[in-house]
Amino acid sequence: MGRWLSAMLGMLMIGFLMIAIPFAKNIGHLIVPNFAVGFGIGMVDSSMMPLMGYLVDLRHVSVYGSVYAIADVAFCLGYAVGPALGGAFVRSVGFAWMIWIIAIVNILYAPTMWFLRNPPAKEEKLSLVMNEQCPIQYVTYNQNNHGGTSEDDEGGFYD
Repeated sequence: MGRWLSAMLGMLMIGFLMIAIPFAKNIGHLIVPNFAVGFGIGMVDSSMMPLMGYLVDLRHVSVYGSVYAIADVAFCLGYAVGPALGGAFVRSVGFAWMIWIIAIVNILYAPTMWFLRNPPAKEEKLSLVMNEQCPIQYVTYNQNNHGGTSEDDEGGFYD
């Protein structure tokens, strides 16, 4: 399963099972939806960081620290601002509608993960990732470091 598919399925799982949370009449009704929401958040969170690293490899200079820092700040802001504004949002629209709006946003945003299936790369980076399918070819030479001459298969010598 690809990372993009894991993120998309996680977002769909979060969205569809959050719809059931306001309909719960007792604590037993919350077990399956909350388990699925937690599992879906884990699917999204665990696939996003490696996906960010892969996108950096394809499109930019491979400096992972800044990309992971930006992604981590986004996660931290979400975990800080969400609960901080959630109380005011619940007072204005109600708990059920807040959950349903979050569920609808997750369901509508999940198909955008399809674009991460085969992200476009710069031509030079693409040749490094997919060597045989790109017009730019790189040749790698190995240096013999044992300090003498070695005989190859055809009987010739190289240093």
